[in-house]
Amino acid sequence: MAQAERANAARRYLPYLTLLLATASFPRSAAAEKVLANGDGWEVFSDGRAGGFASWVYGDGNPASGYTTTYENSTVTGMAVPIRTASGGGFSASRVQHPRTDPGLNFDPAAIPPDQGTVNMFRVRSGFVANVFGFGVRTKITPWTTLTAYLQLWAFVESEGRQKNFPNFVDARQGYAQLSGPWGSFLAGRTRALFSRGATDIDALYAHRWGVGFPGPNAVDTKGPTVGQIGFGVLGAGFAPGIIYGTPVLGGLQLNAGIFDPIQLPGNGAWTRTQMGRPEAELTFERRFGATGKIVLFGNGGYQKVYKEGNCVATATAPCNETAYGVGYGGRFELGPVHLGVAGHWGKGLGLNYALESSDAAQDPNGNLRKFDGYYAQLQVVLGQFDVFAGWGIARVFLTNFDNNNTYDNPANPGQQILRFSVIKWQHGANAGIVFNATPNLHFDIDFFRAEADWWAVDQYPGAKQVLWVSNGGMIANW
Repeated sequence: MAQAERANAARRYLPYLTLLLATASFPRSAAAEKVLANGDGWEVFSDGRAGGFASWVYGDGNPASGYTTTYENSTVTGMAVPIRTASGGGFSASRVQHPRTDPGLNFDPAAIPPDQGTVNMFRVRSGFVANVFGFGVRTKITPWTTLTAYLQLWAFVESEGRQKNFPNFVDARQGYAQLSGPWGSFLAGRTRALFSRGATDIDALYAHRWGVGFPGPNAVDTKGPTVGQIGFGVLGAGFAPGIIYGTPVLGGLQLNAGIFDPIQLPGNGAWTRTQMGRPEAELTFERRFGATGKIVLFGNGGYQKVYKEGNCVATATAPCNETAYGVGYGGRFELGPVHLGVAGHWGKGLGLNYALESSDAAQDPNGNLRKFDGYYAQLQVVLGQFDVFAGWGIARVFLTNFDNNNTYDNPANPGQQILRFSVIKWQHGANAGIVFNATPNLHFDIDFFRAEADWWAVDQYPGAKQVLWVSNGGMIANW
């Protein structure tokens, strides 16, 4: 092709570059790409999706602060004073509150604090996977090696700050180059991370691929894609810049190993310095049996060393470096219309929502990384054009020595030592729903979610609790 003809062809294909694909929170193999053009040895393809959902959330607000009334010789001598707040986890949202009426607490009538309150919120939201436009090109550079370049853009239904005149900026979620052949594959760029990828796939494939689930990881009113089951026994794998090698599939086994841009963990520990990249890997095994059977097993993990800035002097309770790590495992089983997925994870400094997140749940107030584990089971039954699903998961937080031993003088009983903090204990959530696949490219979803957060009981005081109910319904078109 002459240079002028190639330039004209490039101009013809340019509109397709702005429209691109989505596989985003689930494996590339789960999305059917559309070939747009072939020319000069290059294939141009696209895939994507668009739609939206009505979503209503009702339930408890964030736990109110704990109070006690001061005493002297068993006699009330003062007003109620705060002793602690619930930290880490939970679901912040705008709410209706009223004055507290706790029996036994002597509040100042002129300054009665508010109660936990009630969340009652309607939004039109993006789904678990946002509106996505993807574009890719591929060509053979040798008879046994294919070069692919891929970009993926996400756009959100929700307006910034609920202001309809604010622009919605595009999120460049993925962009990479990949070589593949009989020897395996080599990818460089931004794509899904490997740690906790298998659990995220279960959530997408068997539950929320065409739906919503829970609205946001911490704040219910978060803009952007919802989280499905993430935060309730599922750690989101997330997207990150990295370099990944994938072996050929041998007897159903494949290993993907990569080095990713390191993650900082700012917060109470100020873990803002890193030295080496973040290694992650996932080993998978897939085997089909009979006409409709399939089994998929996976194990994955990640590791990150973090340090404090400047001239750090380590002490017994304040080290200068920490190691965040995690291991995930599980599998999927399919037999005819019945699909079952189970997954688990454990590690240190993981957070509740996304693998290796920086949050008050991941670190104690002294910066020590907490340990976590999680468990998740998801069932899907395919009945013709209908997918019926239900699942449950839990993420647990384990206290550090600092959490268990850091005390102060009880304002209600001077001389008595009580613990300073009420730390998140676990978050668990149950999902259920039905998807009507009107055509292979048009999907109607109704799904429900019950989210609960519980905090550790502290001294003689019971732990706080928060429960939210979520109802969602909408439509997605994909190509």
